[in-house]
Amino acid sequence: MFVGEAPGRLGADGSHLPFHGDKSGHNFERLIEQVGISRYEVFVTNAVLCNPKDERGNNATPTPAEIANCAPFLKETVELLDPAIVVTLGAVALKACNALDTHAISLRDGVRTSNPWMNRTLMPVYHPGQRAMIHRSFANQLSDYQFIAENLRRLSKRRKKTSGGKPRPDAVKLGHVARRILQSNPAGLSYFALHKLCFLAELASLEATGERLTNAYVVRQKDGPYFVDLHLTKLSELVPGLQVRSAGKKIVLYLVTQQDLLGNAPIAQLTASEEAAIASVLVKYGKKPDDELKTAVYLSKYMRALLRKERSTGANLYNAAVLPFVTKE
Repeated sequence: MFVGEAPGRLGADGSHLPFHGDKSGHNFERLIEQVGISRYEVFVTNAVLCNPKDERGNNATPTPAEIANCAPFLKETVELLDPAIVVTLGAVALKACNALDTHAISLRDGVRTSNPWMNRTLMPVYHPGQRAMIHRSFANQLSDYQFIAENLRRLSKRRKKTSGGKPRPDAVKLGHVARRILQSNPAGLSYFALHKLCFLAELASLEATGERLTNAYVVRQKDGPYFVDLHLTKLSELVPGLQVRSAGKKIVLYLVTQQDLLGNAPIAQLTASEEAAIASVLVKYGKKPDDELKTAVYLSKYMRALLRKERSTGANLYNAAVLPFVTKE
């Protein structure tokens, strides 16, 4: 989990994605990318959740009162996500974490150190903004992020050994949905179409029951909604029997039916209402070509809302969440 200072006027204040859209966001994304950390594998937030501005409307340093006001939200976020490693980006974020659980870490001396904090590890680094680069160059910051990446990889290896690397429950449910869709297309389905049909199934479930099929993270990409958990490196784990082939510029997915010891094919673990939502989408869109599927998802109210926001604000909302998270009673 990365904790920054506050949403920037030209960045997250418009894009609603922390550290995205302005120079600080660009630097942050370059730093994590160059050390092999994916945004899909980490959570990014800020110590202060609203953009503090001065009398001219420019970014201002959060006041102690603003930090204290948002401290309960930061504490609850840490407790809910339960990250093993928390990385603070700059002095303000480090100070905000001190308000949650007292520590004696300074930014100058704490870089490239692992510190016990709230039953987890706290690692401070400098803020990726241009002003901080005066005090710590991009090259030095890159080394700091390499330290984080090495710790993250060691932690990941330990977790895989102890837990078997089990995917999250929502990812498992999404795997069942993907399997059900692939079962209806024995001749193969494009990787593009799988994402779009899963999205349309989520919409059908929301319309019919007020609940999503899953709370899997769906983000805006150039070609429309994209399920992070359906990345090709994860998909074969979620969908046993999956085969991936290239057909020109397309990636095509095939499902090889696997049977248990009694000769029965595995059944996707979905409720009757979930099956009904998926079935309605397959009847309406299951045989549509990719271009028509793209049109269908772009005409959904959630994508239209994002596009309107992009046009009105001029912000690039790529990687912004498309669907709401729905809490089930």
